[in-house]
Amino acid sequence: MKDYIIFALLLISFQAFSQTTIPFKYTEVSGAQYNDCKKIKYLDINTLIKTRSKKITLPIKGKRSMVFVDKPEFEEYKYFGDIKNTKLSLIQMLGPNEEIFYLINRSTGTVDKLIGEPVFSENLQDFACLNNPGTDEAQRIQICEIRNGAVHTRAYLHIKPYAFLDHITCIGRNAIIAKTPEDKYWRITFTIKSD
Repeated sequence: MKDYIIFALLLISFQAFSQTTIPFKYTEVSGAQYNDCKKIKYLDINTLIKTRSKKITLPIKGKRSMVFVDKPEFEEYKYFGDIKNTKLSLIQMLGPNEEIFYLINRSTGTVDKLIGEPVFSENLQDFACLNNPGTDEAQRIQICEIRNGAVHTRAYLHIKPYAFLDHITCIGRNAIIAKTPEDKYWRITFTIKSD
């Protein structure tokens, strides 16, 4: 019994660590700086992924395929593509009040949940996700990396009060440029202690 309690506490600690919220700083930048950011093409279409009417089938190495089936009016799934040079497939689930993206490792079957569509840095390892401003949740930015073929969430940034972002770009290891609906542009810098 004692071992189960210790395991549960370790699991809770691990989950708390993996969803760390960190301090960050906003600095206003020009629209030109925002527009100078290069759009990174990070997806390739994998012909082994079967997308038929209301059904996506993802082959998993040495295991049964993962199947995503639309549930009309509740859940719709869309295959976006595979992250270049990886075995990671990007799937979007759109529900009545939520939008979730999944990165599925086709080698291991591991499923990582993302709060929004990923925006990658030029190295195709660091990326960030901004949750959909139209959902019921508070707005956040999920800071992630791909390390050894697996997805790791480094931290979450909670958007400052009364600010709303509609796009992020120029992803760096410790910085992002963001845009508001009012065409204001911000460089958001942060430091993650585990780096």
